[in-house]
Amino acid sequence: MDARDFFGYRNPDDEPGRPDPADDDEATGPPPFDEAISLDDPDVLHRIDSQDMLGAVASMPGQLAQSRRLAAALALGEGHRDVDAVVVLAMGGSAIGAELVAGAAADRLRVPLIVHRDYGLPAGIGQRTLVVAASHSGETAETLSGFAAAQARALPLVAITTGGSLAAAAGEAGVPLLRYRLAGQPRTAIGYGVGLVHELLSGVGLLANPDPLAGVVAALEARIERIGPAIDTASNPAKQLAWSMFGRIGVVYGHGPMAAVAHRWKTQINENAKGWAAWEAMPEANHNAIEGSFNPRELSDALYIVELRDADEPPEIAERYRVVAELLGERATNRSQIRPSGPSRLARVMDAVALGDLVSVYLAILYQTDPTPVTLLAMLKQRLARASDPDPASPI
Repeated sequence: MDARDFFGYRNPDDEPGRPDPADDDEATGPPPFDEAISLDDPDVLHRIDSQDMLGAVASMPGQLAQSRRLAAALALGEGHRDVDAVVVLAMGGSAIGAELVAGAAADRLRVPLIVHRDYGLPAGIGQRTLVVAASHSGETAETLSGFAAAQARALPLVAITTGGSLAAAAGEAGVPLLRYRLAGQPRTAIGYGVGLVHELLSGVGLLANPDPLAGVVAALEARIERIGPAIDTASNPAKQLAWSMFGRIGVVYGHGPMAAVAHRWKTQINENAKGWAAWEAMPEANHNAIEGSFNPRELSDALYIVELRDADEPPEIAERYRVVAELLGERATNRSQIRPSGPSRLARVMDAVALGDLVSVYLAILYQTDPTPVTLLAMLKQRLARASDPDPASPI
């Protein structure tokens, strides 16, 4: 069984990313693949990025600023403050925000922060565990199952969502709700995903010396302006990196706070550029991934390595990166080293996130693929819904 059989498209013209063969209006479609693409032509950008994913990336600072205001209005009792652990129930784009906060604030968290990407609740949690259910749509099946399990055990709960079943269930049960408004894909809500979790933990006293969001917002606005679509490729490192990665599989490395950012880069290349990508956490990658660099030898040029390096990186990690570069030698000549900037660790994390998000959208444009639709994900959800519905005639 190949992908066409599994996902339900039998003709190559039906594959995601291909233009509709019935659309003969060349003026409204992306240019032919064999024509040169310019990342500096606004008409090209608007034609391919028809649903404005570039604009969604630019909204990240505003989401962070709004998160601070939303979280400030949330009243929480002692049961939400006197806890031994925090578990965030989330999937995909809704989960990565908590991972980024955990990475940026790891040494300042007063209790462990666990991101649970599955159904139900993780093993080992007790009555003094704060459970945060985060779902952009409010309809994520895995998150809803964990929310129900937490309710059944009378655990302290907070919900983060735009609405849907999660907002309704929280309202009925009197569960504190952080509700934001944003249309579009969950991955475009990364500013809310980071900001709301960061401010929630700060507000209940579980995060010591939190990074002021005002400084993060200002630095992020400046960064996006420097690498946004209006800046020509010659002066735009995000566009330059997209060209370098074009036609290659990205492998992104990160340590500490940059490990979660590397994960974000990987998933954004997947969902925006519709491309293969991988990510590795240091130093774990030195115990396995490095040995996988030999074969297939003929594909060495098909990879592009990105190292995300933080200013607080310990010297032993810097030495590992240096030795790895020596060992890989000519087998990994396609590589870039990224050193994010910003007034705080969270600012540097978001700086690297913005860069990766824009690179992924520029890659999509180079591949002449609209970055916003997630055709295969939609097909997968439809197939799963059909498989779990005993009545094939009932609506999905």
